[in-house]
Amino acid sequence: MKSEYLITFNSKDDLCTSVEKFKSLLAAHASISFGKKDKVSFKDKEFSYQLAQGKLTDSSLYYDLTLESTDSADHETYKDLLKEVRGMCTKISGRQIIVLHDGVGEEYCQQGYPIIYKTENLMRKLIAKFMAISIGYDWSDASTPKEVLDSVRTGGKKENSNFLHEVDFIQLSNFLFKKYTKADSTPFIDSLNKKSDDEVIKVGDLRQYSPFTNWEKYFAKRVECESEYLRSKWERLYDYRCKIAHCKGISKQEFDELVKISEDICQKIQAALDSIGDVHIEEAEREELAENFSGTANNSAAEFISKYNKLTALSKITCELTSNDNDIYGKHETNKKNIRMQSQYLCNAKGLLDKEMTERIIRAQTFRNKLVHVVGIVEISESELVNEMKSIDMVIDFLSSHNPNTLERLKGVDLRSPQQCEAQM
Repeated sequence: MKSEYLITFNSKDDLCTSVEKFKSLLAAHASISFGKKDKVSFKDKEFSYQLAQGKLTDSSLYYDLTLESTDSADHETYKDLLKEVRGMCTKISGRQIIVLHDGVGEEYCQQGYPIIYKTENLMRKLIAKFMAISIGYDWSDASTPKEVLDSVRTGGKKENSNFLHEVDFIQLSNFLFKKYTKADSTPFIDSLNKKSDDEVIKVGDLRQYSPFTNWEKYFAKRVECESEYLRSKWERLYDYRCKIAHCKGISKQEFDELVKISEDICQKIQAALDSIGDVHIEEAEREELAENFSGTANNSAAEFISKYNKLTALSKITCELTSNDNDIYGKHETNKKNIRMQSQYLCNAKGLLDKEMTERIIRAQTFRNKLVHVVGIVEISESELVNEMKSIDMVIDFLSSHNPNTLERLKGVDLRSPQQCEAQM
């Protein structure tokens, strides 16, 4: 587990003006000490470290500090060390430190992604099997909530066997938990205008218009779980899925909650799957079941997400180090969130990336979106994942090879033509 921080000091404060003085700052903590070369001790545990010093163009001093734990038994102590280092440096320098690499958050993301993957695909399996058996072959048209149909991205004719692969994670739950009704209530509502105030309306006439969820109708009693309970758990899991997919990382507490929620959901879904056999289906209505949606978790998926997250963080940091208030990067908030725009900025305005590197970044973003939002891992081969990871590694190595001081010199530089600058203002 490795974490890297960029810590800066205002040179006017005359604080930590040398590597030894910076180490003395850290060693001022009662539990931190520096012993043999490249080793730092904390609470009787030793960790490897790397430390580099430099100066930014505004004369600020920076220290690039990397701390690493190789023994899983020491990880909790290592996390405490990181917390103490961040707290001390922020307090003394009066500046927020820049997290170049969050090894702790990365580890929990790598552990959390396969768990979410398994849960998502178990849900796909339940939906595919339940709809095919209980509703019939044409379930995608007859019983699908509008929100789900709207989330499907394919413009052409859809086939039931592939339909669920075009639906977003958060929309999957609508198949089971969204209230809907097959009957159109408009004619009934219109007929009320013709009825007198004292005319009796039978409950049976209204029942067909009462909205219901597939979960309430088929599974709630068998599984002993209300649809609202599962829906809220699914939405919480979606929040964690977004964090993992969008480079935010998760804490130990969040990871533990993710595991608990996933286990709870999977237990309920499996119970529902086990009860499907109790639903009577006429032989004439049976169609070949679509049970191949779940697949098996691909270990390379978590590794790809981790590499992509590192690339996005590195791209953003590179843009920040090469930009000042006059650069176009800071004029639009979208630039800080979109790696495609960042790559084009570093290519066209700063000349830092060539077209090949830019295309690699754009391709990585496209592949990541396909992986996260469209088909999961089921329709993506191992070779595709390996090739995309190799491509990302090349870009990461290239961006990492630049010294922060060199990047600082690009502030205010804009290689675009005046016409291009005016068009993008």
